[in-house]
Amino acid sequence: MRQSTLLFVFLALIVGFVLFKVKYEVVEIEQKLAHAQHQIDRELENIHILRAEWSHLNEPQRLQKLAAKYLDILPMKTDQVVAVVGTSENKDHLKGIVPRAHLASVKGVE
Repeated sequence: MRQSTLLFVFLALIVGFVLFKVKYEVVEIEQKLAHAQHQIDRELENIHILRAEWSHLNEPQRLQKLAAKYLDILPMKTDQVVAVVGTSENKDHLKGIVPRAHLASVKGVE
């Protein structure tokens, strides 16, 4: 055999081996991609389910029933609303009405 024929056979074997290896790497990457896409689809479905549950749990009528059942809260009356306007001497008058933490924000007119 000629040397050139032997060289071409050797090159063909090398190229064939490289193509074989690349093909199986591509197949492996495609499988990983399909697995990742399947996981994404599952997570999107879970998100859809969670959003539906969230909207059900936050229905105003349902929350109102739960609040009436478990909380000791009544609607605010108009006499509970206090306008805080005036000088700093009003702060002493408000101590019984407004909690102490909120009195720091009361400013008098100078």
